[in-house]
Amino acid sequence: MNAEACRIMVVDDEFGIREGCRKILVSEGYEVETAEDGAAGLELFKTRGGFAAALVDLKMPRMGGMELVEQIQKHDEDVVTLVITAYATIDTAVEATKRGAYGYIPKPFTPDELLLPVRKGLEKRALSIETKRLREEREKRLLEVAFERSKSNTIINCMADGVLVINREKQLVLRNVAAARVIPGCADAPLPASLDGVVDSAELRTLLAETLAAESRPLIAAKEIGLGKCTYMVNASPVIDPNGDILGAVAVLRDITALKRLEVAKSMFVSMVAHEIKNPLAAIEGYLNVILSGVAGEDPQRDRSMMRRALVRAATLRTMVSELMNLTAMETGHFTLKRSPLDIGTVVALVVDSYKERAQEKEIELSVACNGTVEQVLADKDAMICTFTNLIDNAVKYTPEKGHVGVRVHHDGIYVTVSVRDDGIGMTPDERDRAFDEFFRAKNEYTARIPGTGLGLSLVKRLVEMHQGKIALRTAPGQGSEFVVSLPTAG
Repeated sequence: MNAEACRIMVVDDEFGIREGCRKILVSEGYEVETAEDGAAGLELFKTRGGFAAALVDLKMPRMGGMELVEQIQKHDEDVVTLVITAYATIDTAVEATKRGAYGYIPKPFTPDELLLPVRKGLEKRALSIETKRLREEREKRLLEVAFERSKSNTIINCMADGVLVINREKQLVLRNVAAARVIPGCADAPLPASLDGVVDSAELRTLLAETLAAESRPLIAAKEIGLGKCTYMVNASPVIDPNGDILGAVAVLRDITALKRLEVAKSMFVSMVAHEIKNPLAAIEGYLNVILSGVAGEDPQRDRSMMRRALVRAATLRTMVSELMNLTAMETGHFTLKRSPLDIGTVVALVVDSYKERAQEKEIELSVACNGTVEQVLADKDAMICTFTNLIDNAVKYTPEKGHVGVRVHHDGIYVTVSVRDDGIGMTPDERDRAFDEFFRAKNEYTARIPGTGLGLSLVKRLVEMHQGKIALRTAPGQGSEFVVSLPTAG
């Protein structure tokens, strides 16, 4: 240790000893200050501070050496304290050590006998301080590592995607909350855990094993894997150390179930549009060609009939375009409702009246009943017309000739309820569960002859829910269907 960096305090009630020690230490480059007794030494230590070592006489007035050593150690445990005594015994040495002294120097002593323990004590002090510094630095780094680990764990656990990490022995060493939900087997398993024991999916285990055995690097393997009722895009990559060795593998599982459904829906949409547009256009084109070509002769009544049929087909196309535009507006957030107090009975009666002619063509009895005084609802009139037009249109379309369609409006607690019931073909349980899905249409011999887009009921459900209402369906094959719309009253 550099002597110039050390300050030493000498405390002795004998002037000669004080001065002798001071001169020896100063000659070695130490900075020395002295005090004539224990009390003065303690005061000097407190006021001046920064001493690396203290030489303390054992027997002094006001405060003895042992007590002074104790007091110094309380203020700075790194200070090297050496007891100077003419009464050096084993008991004295033991007592001094207990009080915190590094050692003792028996009187009388030569310069070397003084300097040797001082040097050793200062070396010991330097080592002790360096050890503390290294320990503090290590603890700080451990805290930083712990903080980084905690931060990383927090980030990983907040991810919506599942994360799995395995080591070279194919043991699961980390999984986040999302992964635990996706793969229940790894939720409560103590880590590390055998991959085979916690992951049921053979596809996922194989993908991770192939990633561990990868020869080309870097590698990111991607595969769609079904887990439970959902589909996940799994991206797996090896964990590589700076030397290029594979330490393990990490897999990220992203739920793409909704995207797969959308993909199927788009495919169905393209197929449906191709079919639903082609047929009406072909019919319209056929009717117009017959009329314009005159090949069937002049028959105004027949021409008017064909024109009416062409108009029906054109109306189907217009309805499909309107429904698609409304659904697109809802998906993009551009659909606006203008809600105001509305007499729902009047709206329903208006829609029923517009379908009476079509019902008469099939000899269907179409009736409407309003039970009691019905309170107003807070609703968008156009949206309600669209809702009940779809429901009544379906009821008339799917009810055989000479059937019955009944519409009933009544007050039910905090709701105004509108039911549309028909005695048509009805639905199977599976068809009922999917009735409100976009593009879904029941496929049977009867529905094959009925034009439709498969969007109407989906649009109805969204419009009702946008009004904080609810819609229910009761149906059975051959027993007709009843749609019940409940809307909150305006009050």
